[in-house]
Amino acid sequence: MGLTDALFTGTSGLRALGHGMSVVGDNVANLNTTAFKGSRISFSDIMAQSINTAAGSGQLGRGATLQALYPIFTQGSFEATANPTDLAIAGNGFFIVRDPRTTGNVFYTRDGQFMIDKNGYLVNAAGLRVQGWRIDEDTGDITGAITDIQIDRSSPPVKTSLIDVITNLNAEVERTITIDTAGATSTTDDDVTFADNDITDSNNLTLWGKWDATLTTPLATTDYDYRTSLYVYDSLGTPHEITIYYKAINLIISDGTTPVYEFLVTCNPEEDMRRNADGTDLGSKKGILMYGMLEFDTQGNVKNFLNVYRYGWYDGDDTNPANNYYRLVRIVDDSGNPVDPPPNDAFADSTNFTTTIGTLGANGYPIFIADFLGIEVTDSSGVEDAAATQNLQPIELNFGYYYDGSWRSETVRTTQYSAPFATLFYDQNGFGHGTLESIAADNEGRITGYYSNGRVIPLWMVALANFNAPERLQKVGGNLYKETTHSGPPVTGKPGTNGLGTIAPNSIEQSNVDLGEQFVKMIIFQRGFQADARIITVSDSMLEELINLKR
Repeated sequence: MGLTDALFTGTSGLRALGHGMSVVGDNVANLNTTAFKGSRISFSDIMAQSINTAAGSGQLGRGATLQALYPIFTQGSFEATANPTDLAIAGNGFFIVRDPRTTGNVFYTRDGQFMIDKNGYLVNAAGLRVQGWRIDEDTGDITGAITDIQIDRSSPPVKTSLIDVITNLNAEVERTITIDTAGATSTTDDDVTFADNDITDSNNLTLWGKWDATLTTPLATTDYDYRTSLYVYDSLGTPHEITIYYKAINLIISDGTTPVYEFLVTCNPEEDMRRNADGTDLGSKKGILMYGMLEFDTQGNVKNFLNVYRYGWYDGDDTNPANNYYRLVRIVDDSGNPVDPPPNDAFADSTNFTTTIGTLGANGYPIFIADFLGIEVTDSSGVEDAAATQNLQPIELNFGYYYDGSWRSETVRTTQYSAPFATLFYDQNGFGHGTLESIAADNEGRITGYYSNGRVIPLWMVALANFNAPERLQKVGGNLYKETTHSGPPVTGKPGTNGLGTIAPNSIEQSNVDLGEQFVKMIIFQRGFQADARIITVSDSMLEELINLKR
């Protein structure tokens, strides 16, 4: 009967609008839930019932039912925070989090309220681990597959491989020493011979000749015009002081006299662990790492390296390897040309050692070789140990002058001006051990660690995922979503690529619920519910009148 149908029609409306009010209640309840996405409910009529009318067949509505219920993924506003691990997504996408207690339990969330747990993992409030890629420190690009983000609490030491020392050497210093190279024509008898494998300086005119490691002070203050020092690090993170001495001299060569500055690169002799095959050290020359000369042009800019030496390894005694030893080798000749490989230097010979240490480094600067750890470059019989030489410490020396087919000056370089001696800049690329002090994220999702040893290391990049139908994701509570067959598989990528949003660091995304809109819907649902209730009460009254016909 029609009145009974009216009762069921009204009931369907009550049921549908009751669900609608539940949706509004859920939206309002989550007004302050981080990154909450408000839901929208829509209704549809129920398939109509066909009835006969005077005009023919007609359709009689049977009430309302739920058509769809899904979240609205509009952008929520951002709230700035002081927590460096708070991240928000500006645009499309979800953070990927994994439950470490189960296998394959991967979830997706817009809630970027993260923290670092006791094991260094970046996690959400429920302990689920945020996913990302590790960043290669050298290239700055991501490496490997997506995995749990774990912040390194400590920074391992990095041995120094490059030092930069930019100075001004006073052009007005009186040159009291004249060095007459062998074969040059001059009035002095104080000859110095610069051979490929040694320096002969019987009168100790050069800084090389004056250095005596057996003395408390290997080089007297009267023996040099200027000195500058900096610290470098070995592979264990131990600092070692490197001192560079400078002396203005006149160099007499076959075509005349050239004013130059000698330089002598040294370390503390007590820290120089270089040993010959028989176990002896470098004697009075212990602590010397490099010797050479700098020639300047009339504008005061460095224009040439001359007679640059370092210590290499002599392995010429095949019958008795124990006689092999460290020896001077010239790496830049008296004309300013690099000598590569240095003569009789086994370190520069790949047939003897796995690690080949050339004259010049990757940046085009001269290389000297340090050993602060006592590396045994030979085995017990004196034969070269290829693996051990990889632990030696080749260091490039940058005076602002590098070789690229020819010697070239950099913008910042060592100069010889009529001005006081000064160290304009010095730096080195080694580090001691450090502990994590703070982290920071950028718009690309790159997480960078700041360590107590001064290192700033890009560590991780946060991974984002998106879906073709994110509205079809399954809500599992805790601001988490799970993939379904209707949402499609996730498409992962770096923030800011492939349609994914960027990262807003030190921010959290707020709920996108519009309270005013929810109140309007609440009023509409309330009035609709009241009207449907009236349908039921009026239908009941009509049925009561129908029953009263029997009386």
